[in-house]
Amino acid sequence: MFDDLTKSLHDVTDKIEDFGLSTVEYYKLRLFKSSMKGAISLVNLLVFGSLSLFVLLFLSIGAAMWLGTFFEEGYVGFLLIGALYGVALICMFVFGRKIIERKMLQKSSGLFYDEDDIDPKEAAQREIADFVARRKEETILNDTLEEETVSR
Repeated sequence: MFDDLTKSLHDVTDKIEDFGLSTVEYYKLRLFKSSMKGAISLVNLLVFGSLSLFVLLFLSIGAAMWLGTFFEEGYVGFLLIGALYGVALICMFVFGRKIIERKMLQKSSGLFYDEDDIDPKEAAQREIADFVARRKEETILNDTLEEETVSR
């Protein structure tokens, strides 16, 4: 009886130690996953952003030159394209800040929190339930063995 109790206590301490190590490893992997997702997003932003800026630059220069020939003065086309970008910038400041903040928060929260990740509390509850079930099975098995020994 005393041996079973000490064995149970050792099992509990081992499980607590295993749980602590598992939790640390889980958070290390989660941090690695989140940092890699962030790094990949940053690289994608830099690559696609720079290519988009080059496309926009050359389209803007082409449109400005075309408008310059249309109005028969070269500088007028560049002024009109600059004014168009100025109006777009003012609209973004007035109307777009909240939309951009909301989209950025949704995107960044998606990087750090996955729906398919197991909650550590839920994982701990599963571990405890498994441990309790195993202890009950061992107790039933031990009681059965003792009854068979006594009946012999």
